[in-house]
Amino acid sequence: MIKKIAVVVTLCTLLGFAVTNNFRELVIGKLENYANNYPEKIYVQTDKPYYTTGDDIWYTAYLVNGITHQKSNISRVLYVELVNEQDSILSKRQLFTADVSVAGDFKIKKEWESGTYLLRAYTNNMRNDSADYFFQTQIPIWNVTENHSQNKISSVTTNTTKTVKTRTISPPEIGFYPESGYLVNGLNTKVGIKVKDQAYQNSELKGTIKDSNNKIVTSFSTFKFGLSVVTLKPEANNTYYASIIFNGEEVKYPLPTALPNGYNLSMVNSGDQILVQATSNTGVGLKNTFLVAHQRGHLIYERLETEDKTNYNVKINTAALKDGVVSFTLFNSSGNPVCERLVYVDSQLDEASINLTLDNEAPKTRDKVSMEIDLSDKNGQPLSGNLSMSITDIDAIGQSAQSENIKTYLLLNSDIRGSIENPGYFFQKENDIKRRYLLDVLMLTHGWRRFTWHDLLYKHQEKKRYTPEKGIFISGSTRSLNGTKQPIQSTTRITFMGSLPYQEKKQTDVKGIFNYGPFIFNDTLPILLEARVKDFKSDNDKKNRLVSITLTNKNLASPRVMRNDILKSTLQDSSKINSFLKQAKNIFQIDAAFAKSARVLDEIVITAQRETEEEQREQELNDRTDYGYASKRLDMKSLENQSHLSIFNLLNMLPGVTTVNDSIYIRNQAPAVYLDGFQVELDDLTHLTGNDIDFIDVLSGAEAFTFNNGGNGVVAIYSRTGINISVRNVKRKPGIIDFESIGFYTAREFYAPDHLNGFDEAMKADMRTTLHWEPKIVLNENNIKAKISFFTSDKKSNYAIKIEGLTDSGIPVYHLSTLEVD
Repeated sequence: MIKKIAVVVTLCTLLGFAVTNNFRELVIGKLENYANNYPEKIYVQTDKPYYTTGDDIWYTAYLVNGITHQKSNISRVLYVELVNEQDSILSKRQLFTADVSVAGDFKIKKEWESGTYLLRAYTNNMRNDSADYFFQTQIPIWNVTENHSQNKISSVTTNTTKTVKTRTISPPEIGFYPESGYLVNGLNTKVGIKVKDQAYQNSELKGTIKDSNNKIVTSFSTFKFGLSVVTLKPEANNTYYASIIFNGEEVKYPLPTALPNGYNLSMVNSGDQILVQATSNTGVGLKNTFLVAHQRGHLIYERLETEDKTNYNVKINTAALKDGVVSFTLFNSSGNPVCERLVYVDSQLDEASINLTLDNEAPKTRDKVSMEIDLSDKNGQPLSGNLSMSITDIDAIGQSAQSENIKTYLLLNSDIRGSIENPGYFFQKENDIKRRYLLDVLMLTHGWRRFTWHDLLYKHQEKKRYTPEKGIFISGSTRSLNGTKQPIQSTTRITFMGSLPYQEKKQTDVKGIFNYGPFIFNDTLPILLEARVKDFKSDNDKKNRLVSITLTNKNLASPRVMRNDILKSTLQDSSKINSFLKQAKNIFQIDAAFAKSARVLDEIVITAQRETEEEQREQELNDRTDYGYASKRLDMKSLENQSHLSIFNLLNMLPGVTTVNDSIYIRNQAPAVYLDGFQVELDDLTHLTGNDIDFIDVLSGAEAFTFNNGGNGVVAIYSRTGINISVRNVKRKPGIIDFESIGFYTAREFYAPDHLNGFDEAMKADMRTTLHWEPKIVLNENNIKAKISFFTSDKKSNYAIKIEGLTDSGIPVYHLSTLEVD
């Protein structure tokens, strides 16, 4: 009988181990899959935190792998949108980046109303997850011409203050967060304390922890940001509450009720190592529990406990880890997460610094300032990376090393739940004991936000609805024009009609579906798309054209605006805002006065020697061709009153060229016909008029020898770049459509006045709040130091130089310094 019991116990033990080991493999496998299919993150740096109407928002968007913070290999395309208070998208930019960053801008229209606008950024791939993971930031904008502008300004800037004043008559709201999740009877547990009311966060709040018999167990006092921590060992049949004295009266806050049995994870972060203690008071202790630690989804530690011990200790060396949040989770024997604890790692390996050298550290107004910027590691060795820089007037914009930046966003706010006020504080001083202590308390009061274990382990992974984008695709389908007009397999051809000619052929699949791309081009591009039942060599057979083309619109509508609850106001200093608005009004008046004087100057005609317009025009047309000059050329610029004529009427104007119906002849021979550098068929030209054409060249004899099939002469037609042919109601033959495809947005160049050589600049006062904006600073082995120059303005002030970016290895970097202009 004893032997049978022993066998049963052994089998149960082996079965429990097998189940637990299978769970371990499940967790590790899911984490590996998460890391391989990593989430993406976007951070956007703007030149300043708030604006006025008529202003420009200059920005640089950084797109990275959400785990390594290096270049994402999933997406190359991202979207940045500006949204008003009614959640209407006012402006949208489609951007392409070949590395980690791309520049963009928004023009704020003068008629927009004052309000708090939203700037958000995302990739198509990010739409497969919650919109909470989009980058979002608030952008206050004021209309300085509104009669009621001052009232709106006051309401925006004092909104937070009013809320605080109404709350000061009520006790503060306080949250209590047991380390790793729960209080458990008999287990020592740290409890994080956080004052949630902003009015009380920067004042010391003292209190005590009492049990149900009103006996004081311990006391506490809050520090910066309203944070504190106490240690508590709950007893059975007892409850606990926090007590503070407010306005002479006791206010009680109940603590979470302790569990009779459970688990606890306790952490001590000493910087170079993390000390982990796992404890349990259950009947089997920690047997078959599984401890796992990951950093942004990358597995860094795991332990499957096979013995029935009640506690164990682990030391984890942080030297090999990267900067950022590490999440520890303890699973019980049933595979349920029972403890979670976050720890922030400040790695010595992830040290990188931005070095800035100025040639003139005490410039005067309207002085030229040159600077050199480079990146280096802790040993002074150069690093490669991408940076962006803004230089702004501190009197108008202010500066704060504690505000959000690329480092605080990527390493903190994008990975944890809730909002962190003034996150830059935790990165200001290295190896500062107080900063490290408060950061660890902060980790007690927040949770990991990127995924839940239940969803990661057990939720069915559905096929992604939104595909990652690496360029622009042009896709569609073809159908037969015979009978029931069913989808038909056919041959298609795409031709780019712009200044960069390109042509490609493809066979559709059996359902008539075709897909071209990915293409990378900016702005808009006129495109010709053709289809044939057989091929493009069988056009004598009219049935070969009996095919229709339908484009698939892949420009999906923007996702619904979902404002993130953790959005913080950027309005921290009302005095700075008032100074900014006063300066903005001065700029508005200066611009208006200058525009008025410019209109007077325009009436003065200044004559100077220059090339004739005809010479410039001829050179411009020659540059568009591969052969240069043509002796027979029809320039539509000189025939603007004939722009309504068809292509065949226009060809008849050229000497030696005749047209009969839809045929073209040069000395009774059919020439080769080219459109924007590609040979085309006559049927492809019938819709063209003088409105579509820039110029026509006729080449014969020696001039045509550059063309392989120019023996009978060549007619070379060049369209006007940037026109939208498809907007006109043109009768087209079957098997051909033309349209304009919208390309990637190209950021405008930041206007930087030249006070040495600029005529207009000498006549106009310069009162810029953004002195300089440099959206893309690339540092690599060929460019170790970046050289940048700019001019100071007319305003004597202190200016903040803010540089943000990433090293190629994924280290976020941030620099803030000042420049005094006397």
